[in-house]
Amino acid sequence: KKVETTRESVQATRANSETRLNDLSARLEVIEGKVDASGERFSSVAAKVDNVRERIARADSARASGSMGRDSTAILDPESAYNAAYADLSSGRYDLARQAFVEYLKHYPDTERSDNAQYWVGECLYATGDFDGSIDAYEKVVSRYPKGDKVAAALLKSGYAHARMNRIEDAKKAFRAVITRFPKSDEARLARERLAAKP
Repeated sequence: KKVETTRESVQATRANSETRLNDLSARLEVIEGKVDASGERFSSVAAKVDNVRERIARADSARASGSMGRDSTAILDPESAYNAAYADLSSGRYDLARQAFVEYLKHYPDTERSDNAQYWVGECLYATGDFDGSIDAYEKVVSRYPKGDKVAAALLKSGYAHARMNRIEDAKKAFRAVITRFPKSDEARLARERLAAKP
């Protein structure tokens, strides 16, 4: 009986140990999965950071080499020039971005991105508090690129700039223009909200 009892006890202990091992193994697999997922997320974030650094470095190197300078004869291709300017904008270097977009427009006034470049000139001026300058830049988007995809945004931001300078009637005029010309756009929705808001 003692031998039988001991054998049953050993078997119970072994079964209990196996259950614990299986449980530990399952937990380890879950932890490994979480570690792998975290590693993938970290790699994705690191890749995005590297991409931003690379864009900033390209913009800096382009500027350092003088390829976006006024006196330079060697100009970047349109895509590289636009990307360099946009990298400055994304980094909050508004004065540099504005200069780069203005330079872009001098050399490439009629590309698919020219209307965007003109709009970003306005955004750089708006961001630095030059509301009059931004209005001029937005008006150029409307007049030079009437079929461009930034016209609605330019009209809306022109209204915002007028409002910032307490030119309420001019702001309302710009908001109404957005609603009339682009009634189903997000910009028209925002313009309606501004018109409905109390002054």
